[in-house]
Amino acid sequence: MPATSANLGPAFDSAGLALSCWDDLDVAVTDGGLAVSVSGAGAGELPTDESHLVVQAFRAACAELGWTPAGLRLDARNGIPQGRGMGSSAAAVTAGVLAAWALCPDVAGVDDAAVLRLCSEIEGHPDNVAPCLLGGATLSWTTDAGARAARLAVDPRVAPVLFVPRGTL
Repeated sequence: MPATSANLGPAFDSAGLALSCWDDLDVAVTDGGLAVSVSGAGAGELPTDESHLVVQAFRAACAELGWTPAGLRLDARNGIPQGRGMGSSAAAVTAGVLAAWALCPDVAGVDDAAVLRLCSEIEGHPDNVAPCLLGGATLSWTTDAGARAARLAVDPRVAPVLFVPRGTL
């Protein structure tokens, strides 16, 4: 899942951009139990139990899909710095929800609108989950029916420059 930056310019809580920094996750259904391993950013700091955000999002999506897998294995190789304004929580939520949709045997394919809605509910707003899910630049908003987003064309001459704080936010 890509890192993201949101609150771009005057589009507070609505404009976001996917970045070229990634969390790489392997998620598999097992015969039972939970196994979580974390390497890279957050290794030794992030939980390796049910409180891991990817696991929580996976479980929330499974509940929405009416599916209860026997067990779960998550191997997270994190490249996104934690708590530094690069959408690490949005990437975790999006990864967990997409994993449930992809692994659920009763689902024919990923429903981007449903995934965006659920990710936004878990995260609290769509500004970071929309570019994480759709890629590129996005505008997102919330209606009575849930989160919505549109992908925007980005001029290829635009190159994001990030200043990442040493401390967490």
